[in-house]
Amino acid sequence: MLTSTAYGMELQARAIAPFYHSSNNSSSTHRFVAGTACFAGGNVIRLLTFQEESQLLECTATWSHEEEIFGLWSSPSVAGPSLLAVGASSHCRIFRVSDDVSGELEPVVNFNAAAAQVLWDLEGLQNEVKLISEDSLRIYSLAEGKMGEEIGRFRVDGCAELRCAALDPHHSSVCLAAGEGIGIAVIDTRRKGPIVMPNTTTLHGLGMIQSIDFSNAREGLFMTAGTDGVIMWHDFRMDGEKSVVERRGYLDAHDHCVQRSLFNPFHDELLISCGSDHTLKLWDTSKKGADGECAVCVSKLSDFAESVVACCWSNSNPWVFAGLSYNGRVLVDSVPEECKMQFIGKEG
Repeated sequence: MLTSTAYGMELQARAIAPFYHSSNNSSSTHRFVAGTACFAGGNVIRLLTFQEESQLLECTATWSHEEEIFGLWSSPSVAGPSLLAVGASSHCRIFRVSDDVSGELEPVVNFNAAAAQVLWDLEGLQNEVKLISEDSLRIYSLAEGKMGEEIGRFRVDGCAELRCAALDPHHSSVCLAAGEGIGIAVIDTRRKGPIVMPNTTTLHGLGMIQSIDFSNAREGLFMTAGTDGVIMWHDFRMDGEKSVVERRGYLDAHDHCVQRSLFNPFHDELLISCGSDHTLKLWDTSKKGADGECAVCVSKLSDFAESVVACCWSNSNPWVFAGLSYNGRVLVDSVPEECKMQFIGKEG
């Protein structure tokens, strides 16, 4: 039985993200931004609002963006202005969203660099922003008088291109980045240069790492997802100048490439993943699968008819998630009640 709620974008799409804004004041109302990616132009960013009670998913604001949208990253700050980073093919821009979200996006700064990923401060500080671009982590100032000034660059030697990255929620200066030819690099902004982890080059066989995510709950726990269809869990430890990555487990998650996998923000035994096999899956790693897999697939959404290119958790509560396929189809679903109560019971 289909339990998810759908919305159809009018063009192809690549990006979806949770939307942070000071007007988000209900745990049962969930907002996402999704952007189209048509090479001919005429692209838009849509603010999609999902009401849990009515199961209604609708577009509540539309912002024009002529160029293809390759990525969207909403700043987690709710105290300051609502900032939205938008990645295009050759550059990345940051916009300010109006207080009532109905006005046009206000340009704040333009970075002349394509961004594979934008990393906002996890505590919501907005004095700087980090971009993963080409072979480097670049840090730009957003402070008045220094707006858009590059204040740091950490180049990973031997890497053709960094594809994805994640900030360590337990160590604000530490970032893990994955790139072609190097596996995983540790970038500590307190040090001079990145350290490439020698045992990570072939984590996903001959495939590439598509996604990295840290657990908010357990220090040092992170996962990678690759073009081989596999999700892996790892322990990351730093001891002075030495960094160590050790594999903890793996999951054959998708038939083809895993585009993204993300821990639940509060319960890291729950995770979502999406892949080029046209599916979005919810996993419970606190249980073992019948075939010996280290997780049970709680939900599988397959009503996309195209590769699922991105997924995300809602920021209103930890029980709602969304996925986006290349044909512009958005599906929003919730963690099943039985599974939800299992984790709420653990909190008690």
